[in-house]
Amino acid sequence: MTKARSTAFAVALTALLGLAVMECGRDTAHAAQDVEVHAFVNDSCIIADEPFYVPQSAGSTGENAKFLPIIAAVVGQLASLFIHHEADVAAGKIKARAARKDTRYAMVRQMNLYRADLLPAPTLRLNANLGCMTIVAGSLEPESTDCRAAYLPKTVTPETLKLSQDQWRTSRTDDSVENQLRRANVCVKDKVRAVYEARFEFSADGTAYRLKDAGYHIESLLTTQQKRAFRAVLYTLKISDPSSTDQEEVLSVAWVNIGTVSAGAHSPGATSHSAPWLRVPPLTPEARRSYEERTKTHQEVAGEIEALKRALQRNQRILASLDQRIAASSSDIAEGLKQERTRIAVQYQTQSAELDASSAEYQDLPHEPLELMPVTIEVAITESESEKKSQLALADFMGAHSDIVSSPVGTATTGLLSRAVNLADESPPSGSDSLASDLARARARYFDALTDAQTAPGGASEQQRRELAAAKDEYNAARRSLGLDQI
Repeated sequence: MTKARSTAFAVALTALLGLAVMECGRDTAHAAQDVEVHAFVNDSCIIADEPFYVPQSAGSTGENAKFLPIIAAVVGQLASLFIHHEADVAAGKIKARAARKDTRYAMVRQMNLYRADLLPAPTLRLNANLGCMTIVAGSLEPESTDCRAAYLPKTVTPETLKLSQDQWRTSRTDDSVENQLRRANVCVKDKVRAVYEARFEFSADGTAYRLKDAGYHIESLLTTQQKRAFRAVLYTLKISDPSSTDQEEVLSVAWVNIGTVSAGAHSPGATSHSAPWLRVPPLTPEARRSYEERTKTHQEVAGEIEALKRALQRNQRILASLDQRIAASSSDIAEGLKQERTRIAVQYQTQSAELDASSAEYQDLPHEPLELMPVTIEVAITESESEKKSQLALADFMGAHSDIVSSPVGTATTGLLSRAVNLADESPPSGSDSLASDLARARARYFDALTDAQTAPGGASEQQRRELAAAKDEYNAARRSLGLDQI
């Protein structure tokens, strides 16, 4: 058995993942040469989502013209993201760890999992618009190579243009995977060994995700040169909390199990789901404190703005209700209602002025996005001689970690994952998530009470002052639970 050799390659991961650096190993008992594995994560799939190109005829401004900016936007976006990260490659190298004999790894550099956008208000989200992961096994041209000009687009034939889009055909002469990869400036030397794509799917509330097979093109297996050999193939995406030791904390492991394949196998992707939902790794307590401290002023001003908007909506409803009651009441009762309406109208005008001032104050604050929670990402392709070994490999990758929130009945991996649960039995939020939710609720109550007290005609009443004091105490208690300064 020869010793594994590691080589660093530039790989691109947009928004959530950034450009990565791969490292791979070899097993000379199975393969005649090293297999380079490159992982790319973009908002759309490079192969599966390749758009049609519809040339605009002379003088045309009709239906076919609208397809021109579509392909330009897709290609331009992918290309700019790939180029943007090339300068960071040298600093992102990670030494390869011990590799399984049946697995090829793509190690990626440390990046920040979360992003805080400050417009129009502070909002936490994953640090990318994760749409699709593309894994390319094969040698790439040097990083400085630009092959986009050599890409032949999927040009629709004129005779099929009038048909529905699912019946369109292309007239191009090169439908190879290598040509399709050039659209994203992924420049392959000779032929690719294999390409796999998987879509990221997120739950409606953004707290769970899974990977779905979006297709594969396997020209040759990675662990053997035998033409008639079969292998059970799965690929994994592991997100870990970086550590100064080798004992990194695994935050999440997603996978796609495509079953048994052989050289020459192609697939447009799976139509059903075989992988369970996984919890999106939440902000760590340290990252949560960093977010709250760095956006404290933004959160306070935004809290005032939202509270004022809620107060204005309430007073609009009250004014509309008073107008109806005044119209239907006797003169004596109507006079008293008119006085109340005047009081509410004055408060409404005060709140409207406060809203304008707070909105202007927020616009004057810095709005550069923040990045939070550094993680490391590892992508791996495993080719096992049997389905059982493939399942055991998955269990090995996951180790003691499990972030599954639901699992389809009867999947091959269910028996390996003893902590799998149904959606109805989903575990409650983690302590950090629960504390963050408590903070958001307490903040909203505090600023509602503050708005009522500050905009009350004639000054705040005793009851409003008591409610404000109680809301402030509750807000400070929530801040203390997260280690934040008091207001």
